[in-house]
Amino acid sequence: MAMTIQALEKTLKRAFPELRYSVDHERESISVDIAREAYRSPEGKDGVTVGLELFEKGEYLELQCQWLYDASQSAHRGALSRLLLGVSLRTPLVQFSFDEADGEVRATAEVVLADGSITPLQLKLMLTTLVGVIDAFHPHVVRAMETGEISFPNEETIVRATLADQSGDDVSLAAPLEIGEMLKALLAESRLRGRKMWEDAAPKRSVGRH
Repeated sequence: MAMTIQALEKTLKRAFPELRYSVDHERESISVDIAREAYRSPEGKDGVTVGLELFEKGEYLELQCQWLYDASQSAHRGALSRLLLGVSLRTPLVQFSFDEADGEVRATAEVVLADGSITPLQLKLMLTTLVGVIDAFHPHVVRAMETGEISFPNEETIVRATLADQSGDDVSLAAPLEIGEMLKALLAESRLRGRKMWEDAAPKRSVGRH
């Protein structure tokens, strides 16, 4: 049994009766705009666009916020990668990723639909947690991108020493890139664990001679 885009839309309506959204039936996805207090998009928009997309023929749901930030011009990519890794480790449901190829920073929340459904309360908690985490960490992400300073809410601020300060010499971007690769590896491992949960939950068919 798998979830359809029609069933997902009905669940979203029950979770948020007044919410405005758009549906792409071909991609089996729904797009929702949610206003926030702190977060501002790279274009100056005071809200988050969340995409709800079904995968694995409706047995896997991902909530994603693409292009939350454009770090393509940031001089502090190493600090940003370390900050995003720290956020992901502090928020098990929400994972941040950074694409060094184009500078995109996005956030996702994923769930395996083991029985082909999700309740309105579950969907509401996922969506509100995702946008809430984005809002809470927004100033910290901006600070890391603009100054290289790493900080977290209600925790002691950490100022990242530059690699040049540590070595006394000019250095390449190898170390910041390695940090980014570590982040990607951890996020990939998280996704693989989710897929394995989905595979383990799928009904098994015995195969034999007839």
